[in-house]
Amino acid sequence: MSTYLPSPPPQPEREPDISVVIAVYNAMPYLTECLDSVVGQSLGVERIEVIAVDDGSTDGSGAELDRYAARYPQVRVVHQANSGGPSRPRNRALDLARGRYVYVVDADDLLGPETLERLMRMADTQGSDVVLGRLVGLGRTVSDKAHRHAEQADLYTSEVYRALHSAKLIRRRILERDRIRYPEDLWFGEDQLFVTEAYLAAGKISVVGDYDCYYLRRREDGQNITQRSRTAHETVEHIERVMAMVAERVQDPVGRRRMLGRHFRALLAKALRPAAWARRDYPEFSAEVFRRGRLLCDAYWSPEMASELTQLDAIRLYCFLGGGMDAFEVLAGYDQAKNPPELVADGGRLYKAFPGFRDPAAGLPDELFDVTDTVKAQHHLRSVGWKESLVRLTGHAYLEAYGTGPEPSELVLRERATGRELTVPVTPRPTPELAEEGTRRGVDLGTAGFRVDLELSTVDGGGPIGPGVWDCFLTVRADAVARTVRLGRAHAADLDKTARRSRVVARDAASGTELAVSPFFTANYDNLSFEVVRRFTLPTG
Repeated sequence: MSTYLPSPPPQPEREPDISVVIAVYNAMPYLTECLDSVVGQSLGVERIEVIAVDDGSTDGSGAELDRYAARYPQVRVVHQANSGGPSRPRNRALDLARGRYVYVVDADDLLGPETLERLMRMADTQGSDVVLGRLVGLGRTVSDKAHRHAEQADLYTSEVYRALHSAKLIRRRILERDRIRYPEDLWFGEDQLFVTEAYLAAGKISVVGDYDCYYLRRREDGQNITQRSRTAHETVEHIERVMAMVAERVQDPVGRRRMLGRHFRALLAKALRPAAWARRDYPEFSAEVFRRGRLLCDAYWSPEMASELTQLDAIRLYCFLGGGMDAFEVLAGYDQAKNPPELVADGGRLYKAFPGFRDPAAGLPDELFDVTDTVKAQHHLRSVGWKESLVRLTGHAYLEAYGTGPEPSELVLRERATGRELTVPVTPRPTPELAEEGTRRGVDLGTAGFRVDLELSTVDGGGPIGPGVWDCFLTVRADAVARTVRLGRAHAADLDKTARRSRVVARDAASGTELAVSPFFTANYDNLSFEVVRRFTLPTG
């Protein structure tokens, strides 16, 4: 008697975790390396689907895609006539995607081996709708600020909006809910509109910043689509549309300012400055870019957005809007990395002498060039030592952009309860150990060292320091520019910060009391302070 065992019922096809979308046009030989990096993910090829759309390639890219599809059932290839840009093939792939998440990869870039696993783990554990992964530039620059590791990154206050490249893990549900797709009438800047919409739709954004996730390549053959020549319309159109989207949909004043500020930086770098370079050879192109740039400024620019620009870009935009086109053209071509501006001290203020500074023909106000309030004082406490009622402090200090000058610095003791201040002169000391750093910074650090002999028995106009807590500050000067900084946080590794036994600095025989001083470093920031108490003298014998 035979036994019949029925076949098990067919199992439903497993939904992929991630749909990897790749638009392909003439991407050989880079395409092979890209595909290898995708199918070789530590997540496992069985947990992903690859939807590659060949957009009419003529270099063998289509055949290479078919070769991978024959080897990997997870790779699906669609062939179509050339559409002129990546938007249409990406949208076709998005319409076919089945994964919980989608991840868009350019065909000439590649992924780190653990990229998809790490991004999905972050999304699943944090409930994130968008996850950025750290980018690495191969022959091109990327934003480090945008990719600082964060389980939750606020769109308005973090730096994630600096990164508008498509390489983001995005929950597919939000793309379908809001019907977010690439604009098919754009081939340049299309990813900025797509990613901005995804950011605005996301309930939570996270960043995997502790792993090199995505390698962004500048092709040696110069065939990156972003290197294609553009008309004036193509240069500005995507900026106009993404600015309009932000202005309409972002009501938070901080978020609106910061997001629009990012696009004003792009307007200067990608449109206005190139138009200035082309002004003589292509006057019609430049005139149209300038016209549309002014309309954007009329619509969205406000003075508080200047804080979102570098100082040099703020001066450039001032010239552009003020009609100083000759000055704007000079500044558009100026590279401060190759030709750093001189620092000019005058009347207690410090200025960066960019082109146009105090040029009568340019007529630009000094305030545009003023950097006094941005200069930082570098300081380092080397030692704290007692000799009877005298405290000796040593270290070094200088203004970051200016070094040191003939003006003496001062130690400032500030009474915490009242704000009253006592000042003590600082004796400059040679610092040969800083010579190499000074050369690197281009400043004089020859006398950046200091020594302070703080005689606490006579510090207050010939009298002793009074009871209370006194915090230590250092006023650092160079050519009439001064910065006052809290002293102590930056200190030598071997500096003893433990609580010190109090020292008696003065006695009052009439009242039978004495003043005792204890130096200490604050708990939160390791800054130096003195606690002064008046106590009765203990009897002896």
